[in-house]
Amino acid sequence: MTTLFIDGSSRSDGNTAALGERLLADIPHHTVHLAQTHLNFERDHRETTMPQLDESDDYLTIMAQFQAADNIVLGTPVYWYNMSGQLKVFIDRWFDSFTAGTSFANKRIFLLIVGADDPLHKAKPLIEQSIKLSCDWLKMTFMGTATLVADAPDDIRNLPSLPANAQALRQSLIMIED
Repeated sequence: MTTLFIDGSSRSDGNTAALGERLLADIPHHTVHLAQTHLNFERDHRETTMPQLDESDDYLTIMAQFQAADNIVLGTPVYWYNMSGQLKVFIDRWFDSFTAGTSFANKRIFLLIVGADDPLHKAKPLIEQSIKLSCDWLKMTFMGTATLVADAPDDIRNLPSLPANAQALRQSLIMIED
């Protein structure tokens, strides 16, 4: 089993990255910090003569890692009660892969949400619904969400232990890996 952590934060050393690394401690994985990549916005060219798949950025490289992984951990900070723009652009680009016939089936998707203003109630429902519906459409298995409150730069690193919802998600990953 292989695990890929996709960090959707603009800070590759921020709370979202810290949560991903703590959640995946001692679990073999690879991390992609979207802020360190170049992703173009989705362009729908289905009704033109232009190719749908945009090869001018890092999307295909990230998707090669995505395709090689069984478990995908998507991490996002909360901006204006939604997922980060980086993660949204990456997910929008799944349309390119889908229209090119790429199979997403049987991938297991785990979701990490980190925010300051009551993210459990104000952000999780919207973000989680978007991910769940995408999983349903693409035949992926949604495995669950860990939502944590963090505001200061080192809030997640300074937690004495992961909260119960993150521990449960971690346990699911460990059981799959065994």
